[in-house]
Amino acid sequence: MLKFIKKIAGNIVRKCGFLWVKNLQRNFPYILRLRLCSAYKKNTFCFVIDPNIKHPGLADRMKAMIDCYNIAKLNGYDFRIVFKTPFRLEDYLQPNAVDWVAEYTDLNYSLIGTRFFNELNFLKEDSWKGRTKLSKNKEYHCYSYVGNRQPKVFPESGYEWSKLYAELFRPSDRLQAAIDQCGYDERSYVAVHLRFVNALENFEKVTCWDNALRTEEEKVALINHCKQGLLKIKEENAECRILVFSDSKRFLDSLEDIPVEVLDHDNVGHVSYDGNDDATLKTFVDLYMIARAKKVYRIDAPELYAWSGFAVTGAMIGGIDFITERV
Repeated sequence: MLKFIKKIAGNIVRKCGFLWVKNLQRNFPYILRLRLCSAYKKNTFCFVIDPNIKHPGLADRMKAMIDCYNIAKLNGYDFRIVFKTPFRLEDYLQPNAVDWVAEYTDLNYSLIGTRFFNELNFLKEDSWKGRTKLSKNKEYHCYSYVGNRQPKVFPESGYEWSKLYAELFRPSDRLQAAIDQCGYDERSYVAVHLRFVNALENFEKVTCWDNALRTEEEKVALINHCKQGLLKIKEENAECRILVFSDSKRFLDSLEDIPVEVLDHDNVGHVSYDGNDDATLKTFVDLYMIARAKKVYRIDAPELYAWSGFAVTGAMIGGIDFITERV
């Protein structure tokens, strides 16, 4: 019987596509809430962080939110964000030009008026053509997303990514105070980011990419290799201070013997797995300090996580140059 069920499930995935099944899985609990009623907010788009599913890192969430805001604005829709887990987004970022803060209780589930928008569907730029138009007088909910899209300018609207971000967000007073406490003037340094994931330490509890190095010799070799990359960047930017960011406390601790600088990094964490306030605040401080740099580098090596969007998102927020340095 179990083999039969697996075979049926496999046929559905092959026939309908993985993304279709994934979207159905994420939307299904909310489909069950739909009722024959008309009590809904017209022309409103709600981006919702579902507390019951696994979510990607902060950068992917931010990319998906900006993508959805672009579509909402293009269609003249009000835009709302429900983001309460594993932290409340409004505790770190405040509304700027758009009052986006919403609660789960603000969401309406109407067979007549509620529609689901699947940002996960669109993995290639061509797939967006003709699919950004929303029906009038509906309340759209986005539970399913991937955050794959981050153009400098959205082709269907002409809106700039960095300007859309600035319309939505500004640092909370607490976050701004933490940024100011770092003591760096804006555009006075070059930012460099390295994403080790589990290469040096057990950083993430679960990852789809197993890059853990097995021996101490391998770890030391990787650290030295990356330090050589930092020295190259320093040589190219001799007039600037080099500020290094990473998800590896061990790597940041190892940099005392080269002419680069680091921020306090006792609370390095990942927002997908750690709701700790100190770790979350540290993540936002790093993101905004990257955005305030003169330019941003991401060091890439076979052992590193080359798909990290954290540094790219920081550069996009700041509207500054982004460079990949392969070592």
